[in-house]
Amino acid sequence: RLTTGFDIYNTLRFAMTPSDESASPLLDAGIPRWSFNLFKQEVPRSRTCFDAKIPLKFCPCVDERGDVAPSFYVGQSEMITAPIFAVPLPTYNWERARFEPARLPGETFYKKPEKNKYHSFALQQDVKTPGCNATLGSYIDENMLSDSWQMIQNITSLFPASDVSGGIFLYERQALLLAYLVQRESASMAAATSNKQFVICETGFGSGHGAALFLSSSPNVQVISFDKYDRPYQSAVFYALRSLFGSSRLMRVVGDSCSTVKQFGKKCDFIHGSSLCRTDNIDLIYKSGASVKLTSTAMAKLTGRSVYFHKDGFGKTAQWEELRSRGCIKNSICFKDVEKQIDGDLLFARRGGKHASHQFCFAESTGVCVGRSRENEAPRAPLWSAPLKADEFCPDWIVPVPPPEREGR
Repeated sequence: RLTTGFDIYNTLRFAMTPSDESASPLLDAGIPRWSFNLFKQEVPRSRTCFDAKIPLKFCPCVDERGDVAPSFYVGQSEMITAPIFAVPLPTYNWERARFEPARLPGETFYKKPEKNKYHSFALQQDVKTPGCNATLGSYIDENMLSDSWQMIQNITSLFPASDVSGGIFLYERQALLLAYLVQRESASMAAATSNKQFVICETGFGSGHGAALFLSSSPNVQVISFDKYDRPYQSAVFYALRSLFGSSRLMRVVGDSCSTVKQFGKKCDFIHGSSLCRTDNIDLIYKSGASVKLTSTAMAKLTGRSVYFHKDGFGKTAQWEELRSRGCIKNSICFKDVEKQIDGDLLFARRGGKHASHQFCFAESTGVCVGRSRENEAPRAPLWSAPLKADEFCPDWIVPVPPPEREGR
């Protein structure tokens, strides 16, 4: 049977896992999802080098290859060509990444791509509030989004040992409402001002699904993404999305978002906080004028000390709770997402799958906390920006916003 060192690693990790903690998904972190536990699983006879993620030049199964010249030993013919996993440049052809999932583009593909249909598409002018039966396709070209997400899947599949924990694709309702809000705000701004770009500041690039959603929502969107970019697939995805949607529409700030957001000097028209930093939402609101919409990653619950609401009694306050108590945000609306099963390939679903039943919120900046200084009178919101109103959304989707906790509890 075709086995690799990754299978042995999987097996040894299992052997070292305490039986009383075997259900914890955190203990599976770093185990390749395509490897086998040799104590519990049987390696199939039909397993190929592609299945085992063995690079072509190391594949010992000559019978499944048609690219080896008779005078070469296995793998030698590839040594004279570009590396299989060459790091892509910003100008590589995204069509290759989309339709050849077995490899990243090599040096022969380092050509400036022709302008494709996703570099420019129609701006939606009349954006209606989604009803209870609305779908994502009501607001964006789902083929466009599908192309970009498939491209991301093709790229991340080339780095199987690097975990993908999740993304906006898990949250059907949040994706729909984000597309709606972005379209509404960007269309209103374009109609009322001379601004050519609607800037979305996103903390936490992840695998790029959120950035792709925003870029698919409106042609005048520019995404600025804050992330360390320390996962091996992230730069490849970043450059692929730039090639797909246009290099001027996706920018990045590399580094710890707890530091880089504080140093960021540009204006954001829309904020999506999705990093592990415990101050990213706060720091961006401190730089945002009145009416800028704030969104954050979906969570299992809206209370806690990380993202949304409440204090823990030990001096730590959740980000939205701090913003609310300081008067930095208003008109908070919270929603429950559609419950669905998480893909077993994701980090926290390796042991048979789990169900995602998450909640998320929207709010808007009051503008009074810009520069961390309070003013006597709140700045006026721009005339083009409409306030958030709970009664405009499907009542079946809405959950109560956790009330402020009493002091001393």
